[in-house]
Amino acid sequence: MKLTDTNFLCCPECKANLSVSQQNGTNGDIKRFLVCNGCKKEYFIDGYYIDFMGGRTLAYKGEWEKFIRSFYAKIYTPATNFMFLFCGGVKTAKKEVLSHLDLKDNSLVLETGIGAAENFYYLNKAARNLSFFGIDIQKQMLIHSARNLKKWNLQAELFLADAEELPFKDEMFDVVFHLGSINLFINKEKAINEMIRVAKPGTKIVIADESEKGGKLMNLFTGSNDVVIPPLDLIPKEMLNAKIETIWNGYGYVIEFWKPLKK
Repeated sequence: MKLTDTNFLCCPECKANLSVSQQNGTNGDIKRFLVCNGCKKEYFIDGYYIDFMGGRTLAYKGEWEKFIRSFYAKIYTPATNFMFLFCGGVKTAKKEVLSHLDLKDNSLVLETGIGAAENFYYLNKAARNLSFFGIDIQKQMLIHSARNLKKWNLQAELFLADAEELPFKDEMFDVVFHLGSINLFINKEKAINEMIRVAKPGTKIVIADESEKGGKLMNLFTGSNDVVIPPLDLIPKEMLNAKIETIWNGYGYVIEFWKPLKK
């Protein structure tokens, strides 16, 4: 699929269809963007990703947290490697989550919170002919992702977007997962419902993040006093086989459940 394939995209706010348009820039260049057929909002294509944020950024609780999160984004890979030392190493920790996915050949895979795209690197070796889609709310993460994908000769569609307002049509993906940072979401329930909405019937959805033990470690860096409550109770009752498991030597949790087939 191409980045501007409107057959699978929709307006993240009103969920209406999108149309491709373009305009001449001040330097004579051509700028491409998507226009919502409903609310008429415009979403610009910034080279290798579509900007569905429209200037919005991650919500911070204070200037210190903003500094820490922004700095962490710039040094994401070495910082993540360091943090996962407590969990048995970054490769082991990621595979501990990714092993929960129901991955098959020819799947359309969505990660809501792509980071630096390392998870796509591992998944690409686990099945054939996968199509990858990744969103992140931070532009710096997409920069890391684009660089890594080029280095690995791996294709993926990237979107600057909010996991609480996904820019995809209903029931598009065979695999949907989120690894890290859902604890920071303002509306976790909305983000989970969005993951369910874009997943095909019968899809297994996986969510992983820091446990209370891991949260206390992160609080040392951010200076916050956040208490981690895994969002198991936010999984809709109609979902199947919902369960939670402790991972990463106690520093994390993974929640999994299945979207039921249509009757």
